[in-house]
Amino acid sequence: MSPSALRNMDKVEIVNIQQEKMDVSLVDILNKALNPSDGTSRSFPTLLLYDTRGLKIFEKITYVEDYYLTNAEIEILTSQAKRIVERIPENAQLLELGSGNLRKIEILLRECERVEKHVDYYALDLSLVELKRTFSEISPRRLSDPKNRERPTVVLSMGSSLGNFNRAAAASFLRGFSKALSPSDMLLIGLDACKTPEKVYKAYNDSQGVTREFYENGLVHANAVLRFEAFKAEEWEIITEYDQKNGCHQAFYSPKVDVTINGAHIPKGDRLLFEEAYKYSPDEREELCRNAHLISQVVYANATDDYHIHLLSPCSVEIPLRSSEYASHPVPTLKDFETLWAVWDTVTKTMVPREELLSKPIQLRNALIFYLGHIPTFLDIHLTRALRGNLTEPQSYKDIFERGIDPDVEDPEKCHSHSPIPDEWPRLSEILDYTDRVRSRVRSVLQDGQGSNDRTLGEALWIGYEHEAMHLETFLYMLLQSERVQPPTGVKTPDFASLAQHARENEKPNQWFSIPKQAVTIGLNDVDEDSVPRESFGWDNEKPQRVVEVDAFEAQARPVTNREFAKYLQVHHSRAIPASWKLVHADREFAITNGVDESGSRATDDFMSNFAVRTVFGPVLLSLAQDWPVMASYDELASYAEWAGCRIPTFEEVRSIYMHASKVQAEAKNEEANHHSDGPTNKTTATNGAVSGVKRTANGEVKQSLCAETPVYRSLEDCNVGFQNWHPLPVTPNGDKLAGQGDLGGVWEWTSTPLAPHEGFKAMDIYPGYTSDFFDGKHNIIQGGSWATMPRIAGRSTFMNWYQHNYPYTWAGARLVRDLSS
Repeated sequence: MSPSALRNMDKVEIVNIQQEKMDVSLVDILNKALNPSDGTSRSFPTLLLYDTRGLKIFEKITYVEDYYLTNAEIEILTSQAKRIVERIPENAQLLELGSGNLRKIEILLRECERVEKHVDYYALDLSLVELKRTFSEISPRRLSDPKNRERPTVVLSMGSSLGNFNRAAAASFLRGFSKALSPSDMLLIGLDACKTPEKVYKAYNDSQGVTREFYENGLVHANAVLRFEAFKAEEWEIITEYDQKNGCHQAFYSPKVDVTINGAHIPKGDRLLFEEAYKYSPDEREELCRNAHLISQVVYANATDDYHIHLLSPCSVEIPLRSSEYASHPVPTLKDFETLWAVWDTVTKTMVPREELLSKPIQLRNALIFYLGHIPTFLDIHLTRALRGNLTEPQSYKDIFERGIDPDVEDPEKCHSHSPIPDEWPRLSEILDYTDRVRSRVRSVLQDGQGSNDRTLGEALWIGYEHEAMHLETFLYMLLQSERVQPPTGVKTPDFASLAQHARENEKPNQWFSIPKQAVTIGLNDVDEDSVPRESFGWDNEKPQRVVEVDAFEAQARPVTNREFAKYLQVHHSRAIPASWKLVHADREFAITNGVDESGSRATDDFMSNFAVRTVFGPVLLSLAQDWPVMASYDELASYAEWAGCRIPTFEEVRSIYMHASKVQAEAKNEEANHHSDGPTNKTTATNGAVSGVKRTANGEVKQSLCAETPVYRSLEDCNVGFQNWHPLPVTPNGDKLAGQGDLGGVWEWTSTPLAPHEGFKAMDIYPGYTSDFFDGKHNIIQGGSWATMPRIAGRSTFMNWYQHNYPYTWAGARLVRDLSS
């Protein structure tokens, strides 16, 4: 320790975060370990190895050649420092757990200094003396005082310290951080993967005897804690072994004679476990991440591939449903992107085995891996255009990832223009590295405040965000057709039986609501193409804004359910089930009985027992999902509507329904606010198949409602969108409530209107074929959003989506409407 280093100590702030009063003492911990009351084996607290002298001896161990872990980490950090630091956000706070000697973290801090990336580093250690000592060996100018705690956080745990926990405890420990961290935060964790018994044994039994000295000091410290010589060195031996079955090094203190310590009788040859060091295979690392609710972003390996540093991110995200939060600015914020990326990573990195990414769960689409390259490539193309810069390397990705395919269902040879499909896709690791470079580009742009007032750049960011949000749903509905889909990490499997029971107990008849004749505003008012719009950017099909008059009609409150569709199939003796269902057995020619009640709303139990509904948690029996909205093609649902003597609403009628639903909800809120007033209220409810409180003419016709300005965004607090749930929800309890936009239980809403150019339509310059490529009369408009639709889309009243009328995989349902004459 040099004198000059000591003089710099006052430049480093050291904070004591210990509790003033410890609820337990080291003596109590030791006594309980030696004489456990819960029937577990005796042990020796690992904590006693790490007194001041023990920490110094352990530092000596890290310089011993046999102890390969430290050199492996230094090798990785040295070779990968540039890549690691690229991923650390600007102005991040680095928190290292159990910092010890700082020679490893210094490699990263030097790289941060080289690229002029500002970070604050916090070292958390057990010993104040050791912390001061190790800080004297690193230049304090790389450290700065914290001024803003609301910043991205990077938690570091080096030296495979996590291996000292058993596997369940390690997952539990990390899970605590996963809950506390936000989507912009990350963890950098070192894990030993070496399972070569000889190499592991030598690491903990080094030729210089330093590790043995470290172990012996544990007994010396125990005597100091107990204040008498309880552990006589000549009466104890140290035993180490590698448990090959469990992939774990273990160390024990074992008495050579019978001993008694504070009433604990320890027979000769008994073993007191004091150290474990678990090693992690690829499968064990994957299981650790899943149990810890973390996403593995990057794995950095040493040359022999037996030690890894893992960059992990939390998978828990909170997606706001209030319009003031989810659409706070026309240009998506960095927080918006970080949240979207967290969900995207959860889906693409935890819900599908890597080898399955080359598969095509839906033959009409590209392989899953295409979308991993398509998303960043599309975003980079538009950023490059807006910034007038160069494409992110490799620039060749533009050739194969720019545009996907949506072929004709009836004749897949017919397809719009798209990127050529290569004979072999790039390696996954290369695609993920590319993705991170594009994300870093986005972060840089947003952190510099660019885009807020720049129409071209703001629109590029917006189009990239919404494009990714839409394909997030595409990826999921493709994945749902795979037999290898895995539940999302960090999401608890729902109690589907309880949900079904609650729906049955609270079911209400699906009432008819009269929708008045009214003028409906459709589209977005965005005429100034030189400035950032006041409320939102929009796709070409959202412009120009126009007003249409929609005649009065009647609409049911909620969409058609699985059980209602099952009855339709049973009545028609049809085995043509929706793609959202699957058979629970292999008999495709199962018997169909005639016992269905024509007047009821459900199929027989024996018929429904043949089916399950596909979910990301695995198939859910139709009996438990019968109250969910059915997801099917337009053709399937139009046939159902015709059988029921009704029809599916037009696009304009759906917009009219949403407009009226908003009015009904506003009236209900006003009524609740005036509940205690003496004045009368104008209650709007569904009664006997119609709506009371609606003004009518002398002939009984529903009076025309004047056009009211429709807000671009609506709040979605009561809607099953934005990953509030990872599956549809029962809609039968909502039979007395007119469902509005995004309120169909977690599915889109089909309309009977084919996609076609409206008056004033103009293809957008930055993506000319976005809508116009599908003016073929085969695509029908859908509205609202599903459980996997981000609120910026599900809540925008001007957004328009579409699918081929016979495409079976759409996450869309339908409600029934009828003309007033019916």
